[in-house]
Amino acid sequence: MIRRERYLKRIKPYVGREEVKFVTGIRRSGKSTIMHQLIEDMKMNGVSADNIIYINFEGLVYSYFDSAEDLRGMLIEFIHSAPGHVYMFLDELPAIPGWPKVIAEMMDLTDSEFFIITSNDKLFEEEYKKALNYRYVRLRVCPLTFSEFTEFAAEDSALAALSKQDLFREYIKRGSLPGAVLLPEAERTNYLKDLFSSIILRDAVEPGNLRDVSHMYKILHYLLTNIGENFSPKKVKDYVIAQGVRISVDTVYSFLDALSAAGLIYRVPRYDIKAERELETQEKYYFCDLAMRAAVLGEDDLPVSAVLENVLYLELISRGLKVYVGKYGSAQIDFMGTKDEDRTYLNVCELLREKEDVKREFGALTRIRDNYFKMVLSMDPETKVNKGGIINYPFIDFLKAD
Repeated sequence: MIRRERYLKRIKPYVGREEVKFVTGIRRSGKSTIMHQLIEDMKMNGVSADNIIYINFEGLVYSYFDSAEDLRGMLIEFIHSAPGHVYMFLDELPAIPGWPKVIAEMMDLTDSEFFIITSNDKLFEEEYKKALNYRYVRLRVCPLTFSEFTEFAAEDSALAALSKQDLFREYIKRGSLPGAVLLPEAERTNYLKDLFSSIILRDAVEPGNLRDVSHMYKILHYLLTNIGENFSPKKVKDYVIAQGVRISVDTVYSFLDALSAAGLIYRVPRYDIKAERELETQEKYYFCDLAMRAAVLGEDDLPVSAVLENVLYLELISRGLKVYVGKYGSAQIDFMGTKDEDRTYLNVCELLREKEDVKREFGALTRIRDNYFKMVLSMDPETKVNKGGIINYPFIDFLKAD
């Protein structure tokens, strides 16, 4: 099992601090594995195993906990049994009414800190953060990046012998979920289909108390066939109505919220670079794993541009960037990534063969008159510098850089 150093480096500075550490991400993306790797590192640095408590709420022993009173009693018992400061890991903590107040009470009255691992972002809603007095940090775990995939591939002699271009094709084909990467094709397809169904039920339908689940599948089908397109709720509504189902825009958004909370889809808002403000319309959506998409739809016929955008978006957020679709006048920038006070503008395309390709990809970037970094990523093998000083950099090399 590879070490997910990118995430370990982000969470380690918060070990020993009072903030609740939320570890979020789609089911089977590796959250629990990262936490177990963190625990091993803590032990190597002198933390006693007696002071580390890991509770998996999806196990049979703790699955019956359904009240704040039960949760409080269990936590007190564990904390009082430990000799000193307690590091409490709560894996898939259910949305028990009142759970944040219980955690806040434990933090105030006992010598303890908490790591909460969850596959559903509903535990990260504003009312819960407020109940914790905003004492929290969040680590969002993504499926494997291409760089991490190559580490997995090293365990398979046939994959390890491939060129980086062929390995990238395998990355798209096999996907980025750790449990699926090295499976034979038929097993992988079944694994991804079953996982998809489990996520829909356990992380979208049940937490959202949703009905008419068939509507959700229709909306999701629309998104999966229009990855990277500017989103229009009216178009989605019309698409669903055309299939004989009446649905409102509000219902469309309620299902989108549930799918986003479950980690299946990612909403990327637009940002007006001239006006320096986030926009409320024409956002884009990307999917958690392209191999899962192919398994569910029974096809992998996405345009190359959509594939590259989806991969790049997941890469950027895995690096800890907040990502927008950029708008500059009438021009669109594929992604604007921000971190602290810095930002980067990125366009991505398959190849820069014709003058029109160069004009389209570089033209929008050259209009932006600030001093932030700008780059065009493509499958072209060599680095080139545009006359405006904007770099055309190989897409795969960008993915392998950390």
